[in-house]
Amino acid sequence: MSFKNVLVQIFIMCLLFGCVQTNKLRKQETFDSTKTYQQIAQQKFGEHIEYKLNLDKSYALCQKVIPESALKPNQLIEFFVYDIQKGEIIYENKIARAKISWYNNTQLLVVEQKGYVTNPSDTGKLTYIFDLQSKKKITSNQFK
Repeated sequence: MSFKNVLVQIFIMCLLFGCVQTNKLRKQETFDSTKTYQQIAQQKFGEHIEYKLNLDKSYALCQKVIPESALKPNQLIEFFVYDIQKGEIIYENKIARAKISWYNNTQLLVVEQKGYVTNPSDTGKLTYIFDLQSKKKITSNQFK
């Protein structure tokens, strides 16, 4: 076998190895771009997750669930909203001591526990709507 033949064989093997690696990368990119909201939530939050779809199932509210035994006084509630048609997270936040639920198809109802109750008529709750399209809070005075 001549030196020239050995070099040609090495070149061909390197070329084939490079093509195989490129194909593996393409498959990985395809998998990453088709992740579901459940897979993204598991990656972000671990195993304890609550999923709530809005009425028309166009958005998914994914929230990290903290066991009662692990709750702390100012525990941050982590969540995100995933647009199922677009395949992307459209809103993400962490709010201390809050309950987040759907108000309608494009708005979240957020109920936070205040730190201090100032008078007997005060419920200790701060309630507002978060509009996912405008990315703005709507106070309880505006939506009643």
